[in-house]
Amino acid sequence: MDAVRRGYLGLMLFIIALVLMPLLVIDYHRKSEPDPGKGTPASTNLPVSGASGGAGEPTASSAVDFRPEIVSFQGVANGGTLHGIVMITLITAGDVGPVIYKLAGIPGQWMAQSSPYLFSPYPGGWQTSQVPNGSYTLTATPVNSQVSPRSVHFRVENA
Repeated sequence: MDAVRRGYLGLMLFIIALVLMPLLVIDYHRKSEPDPGKGTPASTNLPVSGASGGAGEPTASSAVDFRPEIVSFQGVANGGTLHGIVMITLITAGDVGPVIYKLAGIPGQWMAQSSPYLFSPYPGGWQTSQVPNGSYTLTATPVNSQVSPRSVHFRVENA
């Protein structure tokens, strides 16, 4: 009988948590939204420890403006040469969201949903022997129009 009571107690606590969780999330979002009188949310003002107040140093009221971006390509160098199976990915700062790859001169486009943003028109990477030798441009365009696209130019030279 005691085990049954503990089971019901646990079930009741679980149901209470399910009811309270949305309320806590809504309250958190309400508190993190910008105050119309101040213009910025309080969470963007990050304190800096040890600030001496010297020129150029951030202060406790400095706002941080961080936007996601595509930093570079990994697995291919601009002006480089590729052959065989290659793994081309993006190095990003922040979550850029889904990315659409387009290889100039080759019909079609390929989507990478999330990091590591692998360019993989074929399973297991890109088999360069599937395209003729020559110069190519690979462009990664984020679906989020706030993030700038990035391109890399390279040559394919298969034996």
